[in-house]
Amino acid sequence: RATNEREVLLMLKRLRRAHPVGYCLLTEVVFLAVLMVVPVLLVLLLALLGVDLTRVDDYFLSAIQELLGALVAVFFLKKTDRLGLLRRRGSGFFNGILVGMFPFAMICYTLYGKLLFGMPTDRPLRTGWQIAWYFIGMFTVGVAEEFLFRGVIAQTLLEHFGTSRAGIWKACLLSGLFFGGAHLTNILSSAPFGVLMQCVFAGSLGVLFAAIYFRTGNLWVLVFLHGAQDAASLLAGGLYGTENMSTAVSSYDSTMLLSVLVYLIPTFFLLRKKKIGEVGLYFGKDIQ
Repeated sequence: RATNEREVLLMLKRLRRAHPVGYCLLTEVVFLAVLMVVPVLLVLLLALLGVDLTRVDDYFLSAIQELLGALVAVFFLKKTDRLGLLRRRGSGFFNGILVGMFPFAMICYTLYGKLLFGMPTDRPLRTGWQIAWYFIGMFTVGVAEEFLFRGVIAQTLLEHFGTSRAGIWKACLLSGLFFGGAHLTNILSSAPFGVLMQCVFAGSLGVLFAAIYFRTGNLWVLVFLHGAQDAASLLAGGLYGTENMSTAVSSYDSTMLLSVLVYLIPTFFLLRKKKIGEVGLYFGKDIQ
């Protein structure tokens, strides 16, 4: 068994070093496969145990799904000696929020709009447990996707392309492409055009998140921003059950194309010449 583990370790390290894009594709495929299979197996298990599935909250299932996805990311981090990224402080959490001030401001604006104008007046609040599972589910999405798409994929691409300005931009853009493409799996539950718009939105957001990660060196800043953004965008559904992710994605229209500008403009600001050198402070030792 120990020999097999060493072989897997060496294989992943060689693949990551020699074929980083192929390695990133492998990690994403495994991650998405787990996210797709886990809910089916979990529902089957609950049915076999005699649990009334109509009483099982969707966000409970989502939390379990995303936690297992996070374990997939942790597996790849551990096998390639990058588990220390989860402990790296970088610029610190609160300084990291200042670097990520643009998405943080967008989250606050979304919350303001939802709380003042987006809450239904003719429906009761969901139960306390249902609301709790909603916020837990949104947080675990942030954990799983940031561990994988920034901790594994963006980190791998940065180490490959280097910390020059061109290298950083290549890592940001390509990791954003991986992040946007991952949302194509939503085609199984949402309208195709809405999914396409979500991919565009997620891809440009992924570029910005990668830039924030490179500027801060702190993965937990992105976990917070990601989880908070998801929670804010679906707040009415989480509190009142008026919508879920599938219906929200189906409602996306061509205005989502504006996200390309909305997220790429602050990315240019974060990666301006005056600040680009900070990336090397946090990631220079990772570049061999």
